[in-house]
This record gives sequence, C-alpha cells and structure tokens, in this order.
Amino acid sequence: MEHNHRLYIAMYHYVRDLSHSRYPRIKGMDTDLFEEQLNFFKKEFQIVTMEEVISGRITGTLPEKALLLTFDDGYMDHFTTVFPVLKRHHIQGSFFIPGKTFTENILLDVNKLHFTLASADIKDLVKDLFSLLDEKRKEEPLLLSNEELYRQYAVKSRFDDADTIFFKRCLQTAIPEHIRNEISSLLFEKYVGMPEDCFARELYMSRDQIRCMKEDGMFIGLHGYDHYWLGNLSEPKMRRDIDKSLEVMDEFIDPDCWVMNYPYGSYNEDVISYISQKGCALGLTTIAKAACADDGNYALPRLDCNDFPPKSNNYIHAV
Repeated sequence: MEHNHRLYIAMYHYVRDLSHSRYPRIKGMDTDLFEEQLNFFKKEFQIVTMEEVISGRITGTLPEKALLLTFDDGYMDHFTTVFPVLKRHHIQGSFFIPGKTFTENILLDVNKLHFTLASADIKDLVKDLFSLLDEKRKEEPLLLSNEELYRQYAVKSRFDDADTIFFKRCLQTAIPEHIRNEISSLLFEKYVGMPEDCFARELYMSRDQIRCMKEDGMFIGLHGYDHYWLGNLSEPKMRRDIDKSLEVMDEFIDPDCWVMNYPYGSYNEDVISYISQKGCALGLTTIAKAACADDGNYALPRLDCNDFPPKSNNYIHAV
C-alpha cells in the first residue's frame, strides 16, 4: 500500500506543563509542544474520528494520510489540558480509560512506577528493588534470582535504558502480582511520599469528567479494568478483567461496537477471540508503525507522539 494511504495513530499519555509541574521528569508531552504538534497534524494529515476509522476499516474508504489521536490511561491531564485544546481545534480525541481508575480511586501500579521513576535515580531504585526482592525470597523461595531477572528483563527500548526497563518489567509482569503490588507501594511511599488514594484522585479523571468529554464529542474506549498485561493472564482472569471493564464503561460505549486499547500493547489470540465475541470493532496495540490494509482490525499499530514533529520525524520511516 502506498505511504499516503496508511492510517497513522498517535499515542499520548501525560500531556502537561512539565517545567511547572510537581514532577517535571515524568515522561510526557509538554503543553506547548502538544499545541505545536496539532498544528503540524492539521497541515500535513487529515485528522479523522474513531467512527470514521471504524467505518473506513470496514469499507476501505479512509482518506489519504489519515491520522487518529489516542490518549491512554484516563489522566486528569486529558480533561484539564487536552480536552480544551482539542475543542478549540475542532478535533476529536479517543480516550482509553482503565475502569479501576474512576470507580475505585486506586492508584494503578503502572503509575506508582512512573512517579517513583520521576522522583528518584534509577540506580538507587534498582538497588532498592534488589534488596526488597531478597527479603521476599525468604517467603517466596521460588522467585528468580536478581541476576536471572536482570538477564531476562534488562533490555533497552526505544525510550528507556536497560535499568529502567528492568525496573518496569519486574513491577509490571515479571514477578507475582501480590509481591509487585507491595514493592511498588513501598517504593512509592519512600520516594513520592503521598498517600496513594489522594494521589489517585488528583491523577485520574472522574466519571463526571469522562461523561462531559463524551457528551462533547470525544470518543471513549476500553483499556482494561486493572490495566493488566492481558496477553499474560490466564484465560479466565483475562475474561473477568474485560467483563468488568465493559460493565463499568457501559455508559460510555456502544456495546455492539466498541474499541479496545490493550494495556502495554499486550494481547494474544485468546484476547482477540474474546473481545470480538463481545462486540469489539477494533483493537489498538503499541507496535510502532503506521497501519495498512494488511493489519488486522484487532492489531492496529500506533506511533508514539514523540515519533512526530516537533519531537522527531520517525513517522516518515514507520511503514
């Protein structure tokens, strides 16, 4: 397929005035750069709605250089910063929200890690993690050794060094859930020092804010309930997470035509089979390239916002 007929899906997480925030080291898009990027998109692409993408994937009628904007995790940034800017530019954004964030006001482990990383030196964090894992092995002798964990998971990514990826993977998926929950909370308490429930209420949108965006034309989709790596779960646990997400997101979605954004980009054939049975129209991944006609509707790739100007020109080669 020709370059111009590909669908570009831009992926955002934090969007805020970084230099004036409490956590300037958090990895996100600065407000001024977000505005600049939207102007670039309006000039160089045809920005489309999620409804147009769903229809276009079925009929093959998406415009040339179509671009979709997606925002993950239901952050307050999306209501206070992103939503007003999109409204001013008459652009729809698609927002994917873990159900747990607005129903339980519980801080997700992924966000404990983000803000711990933004508050401490990675070398100190890895050292602390090793010590805490050593303590846990007294109760859980089957835990892999620190050396083996590091060998398996300390693999540099596009945006993170090996130590950071090791820290993230250990506390996202590599060790048992009850252990990583406890360790991530201990490290969050040590380095961030704010009660998790208070932090969660500041970090995530409320149901009323999500409702406001939906009523004003924004698209709302699923991002799991607990923000699990769905592809790593047992099939019963995966189904429970998706079912719970569908239940709490019922107000915001069409039950016969909704969109799944896989947390961490993690999915497998069991996930695809289940969501397709439950009315899902599209599935979004974190595979870094533009989407073409050959990509299945349940494995659409996305490019990070940092792959576009003014951050970089990576999108040109992401085909």
